[in-house]
Amino acid sequence: MKDKNKVKETKLRSFTKSAIWRVMGVLVYATIFYLYTQQWGITLKGTLIHHTTFLFVFFLHERAWLKVGKNDHWIKPFTYEVVLGMGLGGLIVLMLTGSWKSVSQITISYTICKIILYYIYDAVWAKINWQTEKVE
Repeated sequence: MKDKNKVKETKLRSFTKSAIWRVMGVLVYATIFYLYTQQWGITLKGTLIHHTTFLFVFFLHERAWLKVGKNDHWIKPFTYEVVLGMGLGGLIVLMLTGSWKSVSQITISYTICKIILYYIYDAVWAKINWQTEKVE
């Protein structure tokens, strides 16, 4: 028996979630990046590269978790924020700053903020019910 209140996660819904998540992430990332570097140019470049890359990473991550079937599992934000975010995100910071100190400061601060936001964001989206996408 299927849960009639469960929302079907379509590609459009995943893309919409991804786009809104990126807007939130841009604001948080740019703020943190600037706080540690105090350089607008590198902050803008880093923010653009990071969020262009992660627009696609988030979409693929959402689709992969649908295949796993445990969309509300605690490992979901861990894999996204810690493994992908700190790994790939740290590489981007290192390429732009050449500083491991900046990598540590920016990725750790950003990851902590984003993990907290991720749980809230996922909870909000779980309650958003698009009538045309209900599972019958």
